[in-house]
Amino acid sequence: MKAILFTNRPLNTHRLCIYLLLFFSAGAFACQTSQGETKEKTAKDTAQTSQLNKPTNEAATPLFVVTGYSRELVNISQDSLAQLYCAGKVYVLAPAKAKADRFFKCTNGKTLPNLKSFAKLAKNALMVTDIDHLIAQYKALEVNGVSFFETPDKYALIDQPEGSQPFNYAKKVTKFTLTGVTAITRNTGLAADAKGPDFLTEKVKSHFQNSDFVHISNEVSFDPKCVYIKYDPRYKFCTKERDFKALIDLNTDIVELTGNHNKDFGATPYKLTYDWYKKNGMKTFGGGLNEQQANTPLIIDLKDGRKMAFIGYNQACPIGECAQGTTKSGANRYNREKARKLLYDLKQNKKIDLVFASVQFTEVDSYKPHSKQIKISYDLLDFGADVVYGSQAHQVQEIEFYKGKPLFHGLGNFLFDQIHRVGVRRGYFLHHYIYGGKVIQSVPIYTWISNERRPVIATKAQADAIKKLIFPDRLIYKW
Repeated sequence: MKAILFTNRPLNTHRLCIYLLLFFSAGAFACQTSQGETKEKTAKDTAQTSQLNKPTNEAATPLFVVTGYSRELVNISQDSLAQLYCAGKVYVLAPAKAKADRFFKCTNGKTLPNLKSFAKLAKNALMVTDIDHLIAQYKALEVNGVSFFETPDKYALIDQPEGSQPFNYAKKVTKFTLTGVTAITRNTGLAADAKGPDFLTEKVKSHFQNSDFVHISNEVSFDPKCVYIKYDPRYKFCTKERDFKALIDLNTDIVELTGNHNKDFGATPYKLTYDWYKKNGMKTFGGGLNEQQANTPLIIDLKDGRKMAFIGYNQACPIGECAQGTTKSGANRYNREKARKLLYDLKQNKKIDLVFASVQFTEVDSYKPHSKQIKISYDLLDFGADVVYGSQAHQVQEIEFYKGKPLFHGLGNFLFDQIHRVGVRRGYFLHHYIYGGKVIQSVPIYTWISNERRPVIATKAQADAIKKLIFPDRLIYKW
């Protein structure tokens, strides 16, 4: 019996060793499997994190706070705006709300569904929107004293998610400057005789140096025999070729030919002047060497590749200045059906994004437009024009917004000699900022015809008086 017991003890120990070996082997295998799964999970998490950190397709978006044009307010601090926004004391446009909430890091519940709904509120309220829903009817404020349109690189209200591309202002926003009446003749011409053509634009030309396109509505052709005199009701208008340097100094790209006096000395000066424009790289519209050419729209490419067109008319052709047939040069005579067909073709067939329409209306010495002027303007906007302006006005006329579209009834004198009453001394030109095929802001620069018969920038008092005249509540807070 003792021998048996002695023999079985090593056997049991052997079995125990085998069991322990199997147990630890299984444990080691299990540990290896767990470590493998952990490595795989870690790699997966790293890949997901890497994917999240990749640049998004979303671009940075400029945000704006807007109000009505009759308000004195022009600037707001970013801190004040943030407090007002988060307290629900400013409106936010629904399509821009997500970006605005993200930028201000709070949720605003004071939402407006569309731009129209702000029209009657704009006189006393503020609204936050984005550049895709910014329109000329509402004035964009500076933020911290910085205008997005003057120094976009210093503008604070940019919604820029992590990894997004910066907003490319240089390629996306076009600046187009539109002016009122230009007629270098009579006393303005005498000023150029005395002090040279540079004198005429000296006080305003700095405002024209960084525009992408500059428009001049020139009403007078040059004549080699031109002599300037002081006011005489029988005097026909002419300009000396020397003084067309003023157009070059203003970086003029676009010349409007709807005016009444371009043919005061007949077809020859008209043709000489027309050829001068072409030689100096200036494009024309609203007039031409024959009727068909006068009615041909000017189409230009904007910086983002979209297209803008200009059409122009003379309402009445009071002194026989309009083009006719294949041989008579002059301005483009207005005809309602002709305008309707042209706008339809531009919008529906040629797919032009933005159309400016100008009319040299019958002149009235009034800050308010006459009834026929209003009717023609509304027709042009209904036919498809995006912006309408009157090029006839020797004194400023009211601005209105018709179905959300800007209508500038008259910009007044820009470069002319009239100073006999205050109305004809007042004027303004417009910096239009164009994005996405539409005008998103139209910024007026107010002017005054000085005693020296040239335009100067208006004083604050002069500018305030003009603003009160051209921004009536009844016309700018409707839709």
